[in-house]
Amino acid sequence: MDVLIICFSQTGNTETIANKIRKGILDGGNNCTVNFMKNASGNDIHHYDLVGIGTPTFFYREPLNVNTFIKNMDKGEGKHCFVFCTHGSIMGNTFYYMQNELKKKGYIVIGAFDSYADSSLQFYPKVMHTAQHPDEIELNEAEKFGKDICDISVSIQNGESGLIPDFELIENTWWAEASKMLTPENLQQVFPRFTINPDKCTRCLVCQDNCPVDAIDMEVEPPEIQKEGCIFCLFCEKMCCEGAIEADWTLAKKMTRDNLSKYVSVLKEAEKQGKFRPYVDYEKIA
Repeated sequence: MDVLIICFSQTGNTETIANKIRKGILDGGNNCTVNFMKNASGNDIHHYDLVGIGTPTFFYREPLNVNTFIKNMDKGEGKHCFVFCTHGSIMGNTFYYMQNELKKKGYIVIGAFDSYADSSLQFYPKVMHTAQHPDEIELNEAEKFGKDICDISVSIQNGESGLIPDFELIENTWWAEASKMLTPENLQQVFPRFTINPDKCTRCLVCQDNCPVDAIDMEVEPPEIQKEGCIFCLFCEKMCCEGAIEADWTLAKKMTRDNLSKYVSVLKEAEKQGKFRPYVDYEKIA
């Protein structure tokens, strides 16, 4: 079986999971290619028997660029697909929305995998609750998922339709309500406008080259940042080695202060269920 994995990854966590899934697929005697979403095309899928799409979770669902990529994919015509994500504590409705869009394009989602991942946004502490994730256990689970997914595809083709998952939309939770409010328009109000300090900027183009939606243009005068289409991943400000991209995080820190204790509650429950392993004293972070 020929498998294509398309992933969106910034800090490398989702890419790590993608490569572990790939290893499992290869160990099962199949072929597998991993491609980054920014370099991929939605019409590449015709050459493959099975397609995987991976992403980090943003604001309790898939990022806007991932949603747009799926919408622009060629029709699947019953082609099998699997999805996977990394998240900082709450996966939210990521798989529901991805499956919903893929169904509209004619794909059949036959499996899903999620993993905790080390993450830290500028308005949160540098060491976060999910530090050192994905851990060895999650990496092994990702590899096993890769080994199994091709066999699942074959079984479904042979009539075992009961293996197809169906994700339900989760509502009436604090994070689901927050997710509804975190529209691009509202994010513009919550997050600061970035500015570029001309005395620090060397025009290295690292931010421009790594922007997932090409919302940065450092080759015009004055340079443009957070252009239309920005998905508020906030990664450009973090990755600027010169500190030339500047922002005031006061409002964002104030508005998200209560979230830390909520994340701790979620992770404590996941720990009881054996789904999460803390490597820091995450209760002190809140």
